[in-house]
Amino acid sequence: MGRTLQVRVSAWTFDPAEVEKRWPRLVALSFSPPVLLNQERGVLELTDNLVDRHSIAVLPKDAQAILTEPVKRLAAARERLTAALAAWDPRAANTATDDIEEALDDAEVETRKLTSVPTLD
Repeated sequence: MGRTLQVRVSAWTFDPAEVEKRWPRLVALSFSPPVLLNQERGVLELTDNLVDRHSIAVLPKDAQAILTEPVKRLAAARERLTAALAAWDPRAANTATDDIEEALDDAEVETRKLTSVPTLD
């Protein structure tokens, strides 16, 4: 890597609008008040917010309970993605992104069991 020109390996959401279409209930749970940062609503932001909110127990109690297993998988996949990107390992990074999306899909299905989900303002 040069002193002036640097190479990065990264992952980002191509179309943030797709996130809300694909995981609307998770977006509502992850980005509803209290919102500490005004941020883009991409896959990684959704993942990080959901994991953080679950870990500090600010999700509604019923959501907290039913999302425990998918959020564990989500957190593990996010850690694998971070490690793969740091190691410049695109194959492992791609596998981790698949695992993140699968965990989000499973979590979205679980949220259908909830009687209510917060709304976004």
